[in-house]
Amino acid sequence: MKKTFVGLIISLTFFAFSVFAHPLGNFSVNQFSRVEVEKSEIKVRSILDLAEIPTFQLKSEIDTDKNGIYSQGELDAYAEKITPQHISNLHLSVDGNEIPLAASSKKINIHDGEGSMPLIRVEWNLTAVLPPEISGNHRVKFENKNYAERIGWNEIVVGRTSGVNVFDSTAKGSGLSDELKTYPQESLIIPLEERRAEFSFTANAIPANASVLQNRDGHTTAAVQKDKFAELVNIQEITPSVILFGLFLAFGFGAMHAMSPGHGKTVVGAYLVGSRGTIKHAVFLGLTVTITHTLGVFALGLITLFASNYILPEKMMPFLGFVSGLLVFFIGVSLFKDRLFSILGWKTASGHHGHDHAHDHENLNEGHDDHAHDGLTHTHGGSTHTHLPPQNVTWKNLLALGISGGLLPCPSALVLMLSAISIGRIGYGLLLTLVFSFGLAATLTAVGLIFLYVGKAFGGSRLSAHPVAKAVPVFSAFVIAFVGAMICYSSL
Repeated sequence: MKKTFVGLIISLTFFAFSVFAHPLGNFSVNQFSRVEVEKSEIKVRSILDLAEIPTFQLKSEIDTDKNGIYSQGELDAYAEKITPQHISNLHLSVDGNEIPLAASSKKINIHDGEGSMPLIRVEWNLTAVLPPEISGNHRVKFENKNYAERIGWNEIVVGRTSGVNVFDSTAKGSGLSDELKTYPQESLIIPLEERRAEFSFTANAIPANASVLQNRDGHTTAAVQKDKFAELVNIQEITPSVILFGLFLAFGFGAMHAMSPGHGKTVVGAYLVGSRGTIKHAVFLGLTVTITHTLGVFALGLITLFASNYILPEKMMPFLGFVSGLLVFFIGVSLFKDRLFSILGWKTASGHHGHDHAHDHENLNEGHDDHAHDGLTHTHGGSTHTHLPPQNVTWKNLLALGISGGLLPCPSALVLMLSAISIGRIGYGLLLTLVFSFGLAATLTAVGLIFLYVGKAFGGSRLSAHPVAKAVPVFSAFVIAFVGAMICYSSL
């Protein structure tokens, strides 16, 4: 009897702790809704988070083969089954007219809770099309009537995209729970209970007496900017003219992306200042950037799809940035040493010519067959040589420079690739990514050629004999090393 009583106490104690395994209690049914207004549609992201007990209550509905295991097929079938009912309890109206919501995607996952009991999380992305003639100011009402009788966290967030202004909203523009992933400790005793929201929107300026959409911290919300490059693959109908226009835009986006901060423009320019590169070198550099960037996007996309449980893509980006910075730093230090030694007339490990000599300019014809100065290039004693920086353009440095310029994949290109895979347009996505990389590389190559020819024109003039002109290549090498060090520091 005593043992039975002790066992009962232990069981009750375990149950008491398990009750609070889920932050809101393992009886809770928790929901999150984000209502986002665009010019032609309203998007609703709806998330359902079931704690241990509600999930257990659904066991007979989900586990149809009664083997005690929730297979992904059974989970998907359950999500498909409950979607119509879930959507029917989400009411969205504009100016008093209810508009229907349709599911564009849905995802169901299962996680381990207390005592290895499962937790279910369902995510829906829903859309409602706005009438084409809609204009002016409009009032939106949203209500979530799902699981009205169950206790739990209910949160509503209102968002907007560029070109749309939201005002006079009863809901806030930011969330508290990161889509039901983390719950604020101070709010657990009295969970959030947001089931209704109203707000106005317009594509014009908001009225003078209106209140702009605010975040929960009191700051004005920022509009969500749609990634125009990633949207190229989401065109409804793919035709030859659409493909051609899409490739043209992809090249342009790549070129603009190269002109944004970073991406090696400073490094390429500084590298070629004072160097004797050729068009062949510039083309090789461009191809290296293209190949590296394209392979980087593909590799990170594969990691995101198949290995995200082991390697997080967001952890890879700083690592790739650090490797890129190391390459740039190594190139800069090597160039700095070579160019400095050359200016000083010293021999370097690479075997560049250097010498010390003095000229008596009052006796140029004594012991000199010819002594014609061309900046820092001159001939005397039958030997022609120069004090200009040596030909520092090497294939090894070009390869490292190209890899560093393309090693860090563009997030927009990664999003486009994943979007292409998700909608079954893999070939078109690969082609857009490749052309995007060509645009990036072409811009960097053009920048390099500009610096190259400007440097040659400057170096062939009389100004090249000026001490400042002689110091420019050395300083540019120092800039490369400094940029590399800053990239490493930023990545760390």
